[in-house]
Amino acid sequence: MCNYQGYEFGAGRYPDSLCIDGLLYDADNCDGDGNLYEPMEEIPCPICRAKDAIEWWTERNNSFCEDDKTEAEQLGEAREAATMLVNDIRKNRGLPHAA
Repeated sequence: MCNYQGYEFGAGRYPDSLCIDGLLYDADNCDGDGNLYEPMEEIPCPICRAKDAIEWWTERNNSFCEDDKTEAEQLGEAREAATMLVNDIRKNRGLPHAA
C-alpha cells in the first residue's frame, strides 16, 4: 500500500479512495464495523501503478465518443486526458510524471 488517498469515487469534498495493494478502494463502501468491501472494478492506483491507471482512464475517457472524430483521434485525446490526470495527481504529491 502506498498510502494514496484521492477523489476517484465522486465525493469531491473529501478523499474517498485509498490504495490497498495497488488497487483503489471506495472509502465510503464499508460494513458497519468499518471494514472495506472488495472493489467491484479493478481501478489501478495512480501512484504505485501509474501506467495501468493511465490505461484505465484512457478506456474510461474513450467511452465518450464524438461523431466528428475518427477512432484514432478519439483514442489519442482520451489517452492525453488520462495522462494529464495521472501526472497531475502525481505532481500534487511531489512525484515525477508517469509518462
